[in-house]
Amino acid sequence: MNFFGQDVNFWIAAGCATMIKLFSSPYHSFLRAVLTVFAAIFSAYFFTEPALDYLRLNPEIYRAPVAAIVALTGEGVMRALIEASLNPQKWLADVVSKWRAK
Repeated sequence: MNFFGQDVNFWIAAGCATMIKLFSSPYHSFLRAVLTVFAAIFSAYFFTEPALDYLRLNPEIYRAPVAAIVALTGEGVMRALIEASLNPQKWLADVVSKWRAK
């Protein structure tokens, strides 16, 4: 059975990863929770196939695990990009300071 072109295993993996992301998030407002869920599911739905293609992985084997990883990381990447676009100088200063700290 397919939902929006993805099988049940994809949605279970993306949903479980989203729940982990949601419950481990330090932000607990309702709006933040809704945005986190949306961003994680959006990321999994739109970026799993490109990630599989880029990494040259067999989609029949790795679709669900990659969907889970993309759901976990996608929301954080989106948040970082939004923060960087709002204040690029501060973002660049943070990157440089973290790079030098290593």
